[in-house]
Amino acid sequence: MRCYPRHDYLEMSEALQQFFVTTIRADCDDSKYPFRVKDLLDEEKRDLILREQAMQQGLQLDGKGSVAVGTLFAKRYSVLVMAVISAFSLYDTTLRIADDDVWFELNGAGGMRYETLLERTSLEGKNPVQRRSESGLLKKRLLLHLEPVLRAVAISTGASEKVMWSLVAHNVQQLYARMINDQRIWKTDQRLAQIKEDQSIWLDRHNDNGYTFAIELQQYEHPMWQGPPFLIRRYCCLAYQVGNGSHTHGYCNSCPKLDSESRLHNLLQE
Repeated sequence: MRCYPRHDYLEMSEALQQFFVTTIRADCDDSKYPFRVKDLLDEEKRDLILREQAMQQGLQLDGKGSVAVGTLFAKRYSVLVMAVISAFSLYDTTLRIADDDVWFELNGAGGMRYETLLERTSLEGKNPVQRRSESGLLKKRLLLHLEPVLRAVAISTGASEKVMWSLVAHNVQQLYARMINDQRIWKTDQRLAQIKEDQSIWLDRHNDNGYTFAIELQQYEHPMWQGPPFLIRRYCCLAYQVGNGSHTHGYCNSCPKLDSESRLHNLLQE
């Protein structure tokens, strides 16, 4: 592993924490978080985690809100996926995604905060063929990481795996759209070209064994919307079921249930 210039490491660490609630832990440190991803593959431990998550969301794991617990889990777990992608495409860094290496805690509102380790920081300067190979390998490993986790949560909640995968895929595609269309993120033409190359790999449907980030999504279009590309989810994440009365969540801006004018109003208020 090459030594990171301190300012590069700090920039990456701060970005991952700020945008993806993901902390990089030193190898010698014990995690401060109570759960490992491995716990989600154990039925008893998984159900305890999901029950706590449901309670924080005002839902019931064994009742009407059970499916929402699963769909919201997928949507929120995609935050870790986005952290892994951002570390790679923006900072030439691979984060560890083994079940024993990724830890998390519930944030009190049904979401999660994550903690993992650095795996490699030596991608910068590699020739294009090597870099493309690294990107494809990371994608395959992440798909293999997600498959048993989403399946296990689907079994416990009754949520559709197809819907859960689509929610993750939406956030992956929206992340790349945001990175490519914001010069403050890519900063240099070389980095922009690298992001586009990684995007072409991550959104390629071939050799994904049925699991993919490349589902077809509709882009929001409105004569009054002049902002960056905004993708609409295929399925509702059911966040509107969270809470009750004046504390209900409402439809997300990317929800297919939201009408065009309401979506525009919400986007212009951001």
